[in-house]
Amino acid sequence: MNKKRGLFYFFAAILLVLGYSINVTNVNAAENPTISYSTHVQSYGWMDSVKDGKLSGTTGKSKRVEAVKIDLENAPYSGGITYKTHVQSYGWMDSVSNGKVSGTTGKSKRVEAIQINLTGEMAEHYDVYYRVHSQTYGWLGWAKNGQSAGTEGLSKRVEAMEIVLVKKGQSAPGSTEQPFVTNLSVSYSTHVQSYGWMKTVKNGASSGTTGKSKRVEAIKISLNKTPYSGGITYKTHVQSYGWMDSVSNGKVSGTTGKSKRVEAIQINLTGEMAEHYDVYYRVHSQSYGWLDWAKNGQSAGTEGLSKRVESIQIKLVEKGKRAPGSTAKPFVTDPSISYSSYVQSKGWMETVKDGKFSGTEGQSKRIEAIKVNIENSPYSGEVVYASKMQGGSWLSSVSNGGVSGIEGYSKPLEAVKINLSGEIANHYDVYYRVHVQSYGWLGWAKNGMKAGTEGLLKRVEAIEVKLVKKDKGEAVSEKNSYRTNVYTTKTNYNISLDNALSMQMNTSPQTDKYRNEKAYASSEYLQMMDKGKITKNDVQLRTSPEIKDDKEDTNVATKVKSGTSILILDNNVVGDETAGSDKWYKIEYKEQELFVHSSLVELESRVGRVTATTLNIRSKASTTGHIYGSVKKGTLVTVLKEDSKSKWVEVSYNAWRNATSSDVKYYLDPTNFSSDKVQRFQFMDLTKSSEVPVSILNQYLKGKGILEGQGQAFIDAGKKYGINEVYLMAHTLLETGNGTSTLAKGIEYKGKKVYNMYGIGAYDDCPDECGAEAAYDNGWTTPYKAILGGAAFIENGYIGGKNSYNIVQNTIYKMRWNPELMNNKSFAGHQYATDIGWASKQVKVMSEVYNLRPFILHLEIPVYK
Repeated sequence: MNKKRGLFYFFAAILLVLGYSINVTNVNAAENPTISYSTHVQSYGWMDSVKDGKLSGTTGKSKRVEAVKIDLENAPYSGGITYKTHVQSYGWMDSVSNGKVSGTTGKSKRVEAIQINLTGEMAEHYDVYYRVHSQTYGWLGWAKNGQSAGTEGLSKRVEAMEIVLVKKGQSAPGSTEQPFVTNLSVSYSTHVQSYGWMKTVKNGASSGTTGKSKRVEAIKISLNKTPYSGGITYKTHVQSYGWMDSVSNGKVSGTTGKSKRVEAIQINLTGEMAEHYDVYYRVHSQSYGWLDWAKNGQSAGTEGLSKRVESIQIKLVEKGKRAPGSTAKPFVTDPSISYSSYVQSKGWMETVKDGKFSGTEGQSKRIEAIKVNIENSPYSGEVVYASKMQGGSWLSSVSNGGVSGIEGYSKPLEAVKINLSGEIANHYDVYYRVHVQSYGWLGWAKNGMKAGTEGLLKRVEAIEVKLVKKDKGEAVSEKNSYRTNVYTTKTNYNISLDNALSMQMNTSPQTDKYRNEKAYASSEYLQMMDKGKITKNDVQLRTSPEIKDDKEDTNVATKVKSGTSILILDNNVVGDETAGSDKWYKIEYKEQELFVHSSLVELESRVGRVTATTLNIRSKASTTGHIYGSVKKGTLVTVLKEDSKSKWVEVSYNAWRNATSSDVKYYLDPTNFSSDKVQRFQFMDLTKSSEVPVSILNQYLKGKGILEGQGQAFIDAGKKYGINEVYLMAHTLLETGNGTSTLAKGIEYKGKKVYNMYGIGAYDDCPDECGAEAAYDNGWTTPYKAILGGAAFIENGYIGGKNSYNIVQNTIYKMRWNPELMNNKSFAGHQYATDIGWASKQVKVMSEVYNLRPFILHLEIPVYK
């Protein structure tokens, strides 16, 4: 009995324990509620339900969440869960609860944000936390209890979300910073003269006044609804104070109650905001109006110009996106010009600015190079400059800090030119002057004028450069800033270059420029044949291809020597056999048609006899080819190449050919030569002496054949006839082949040895005899007499103006082209040569003598309208 009772109590105890355990388990389950949720995702539809902070949706796939269902499970308290979504096109939807759908399906509308709330007792014991993965931003911070999570007004889709329940008072599941991003704005207010603080504006609106001449005195700037950490800092440039210290986030920059103008501003973003946005700003400035947009700490406004800011606009732009307008010129300040000189034995001197002295004075030290730069320019553009080294030409221009000159070259700068380019040239002039050996400080030059000397062997020792506002500086003249032994005048003609070209083309100008170019003729107007020569002496030319030697019946027309030239009219004539062949040639000899056996002839070349009245020789095998010249009917033309498929043949033609209009125009145009150190001698006034000593002339004439030692003859000729002595020497050297021509060395004519130094009276088809005849008639029996006599001829017909037109042709250019005759009579004539390059070929000697010792050079440059 006791055993049964014991078993009863044992099983009762077990049942009691099991019942307690079941009850505890049920209580624990009831005390740990869960939150379940599912999202409807683009392309996927409803995703599987997840719980307690798990991800619902997608990331990295650019898929939008379109709707959501949320529910509580095992809630230990009364109450439930409510939620609403912000949906594309709809905005905030009505709240739903406990598993209902919030959002849309089948309408392709994105969820952009969500708010979730607990209700009843659940809201007293738990917080609901939630966060979303948003387009562009990724995972935002955790929101809770009805806060917005996501974005609004930015057209950004929710791609995924996580939701979790947390007991009241416990920590959030993660960062709660920035769970929601809405329209970011920058707001600002200005304190304006007479008005005080203006109404706050935002996002590019104007704060201040325009057209009322009122100064901005201070400003406050703030960021609103920022999607990232960070803020905004700014500082102003204020009258009398300069740049103020930076302030940030709504603080005042500038002054109030002190009547001080703000002149410029710098604004910056800080922190993460600076990584994702640029801040752009521009000001309306006194005298300038709206300047262009500055950004991210750049200066906007003016400095050093005493100009007030009158209004401002500020905008935020996503990083890398386009500026709201032009950014070319947001800030205007007085630019400065800095420069340094490289001085003999000292090297580069310390950089100076704005009219300060660079170089040395009183130390006989040469400047060998310079560097010039513009600093703080409010305008686009550069400073461009060039220098001339002693004994050399002007160096190529450099700009903005480039070296002009040659460091350590032991050659001084003689002169400089400095200029401005671009926008800055519209607002400023650049002035400069140099200190020169023997002269001291020369006058100021500006904007590309020459400053220094040329041809006087004087070094630049110091330089000063400054910028002056446009047209506000003193008047300057190159006559005061520049010394030279080259004096230039210009003669204006009332004809255009094209008018002059048209006149010149009527004179058949010649050139040897194409002498090595191929020439062509139409084979339609050529009787083709071979040219040959007789190979033996006493060869009999016969009237028929037969050998008839009987005195009574001979057909021998004539006998010729070896080397006699003949034309083969027919190279396939059959006649009497001799030397093992019956092949004869029908030939032309001294206008007779005769025959000769082929064994007695060597063929030399192909020729063509012109059958047309005139046959043009062209630059290519086409009637469109340039005409080099023409040959008359009956002329024999050597054929170099034939083509059976073409009606054209390549022919041999002389070196002198008709010039093309483009080549004539090149040599006719003075601008192609006037700046060249050698070719400028085309324009040397030949009536003015260069005052070169005889020793220099004889130095140059050394080794020049019959002309060696004749320096005094050229000086005497120059003085007697008023012709430049260096030109006379150059002309003679060109005509005589440096004193080695037959006429120059002397030629016997009518029992006397005569000399001709200028080729006077000589022609292409009669060079020596006709030249000797002219020398004989003029009594040129010594080189001295020939030099003086030739000068008289040139003076009479050209330089002295003693010609039928009474026109003075006192430069080589005028002697060749005679622009005054074209200007006065509208035709070209009385020209010393037909060669278009004649004037250009004359100048080499004059230039070389000038380089031996710079002499006084007077240039007269023609200018066509």
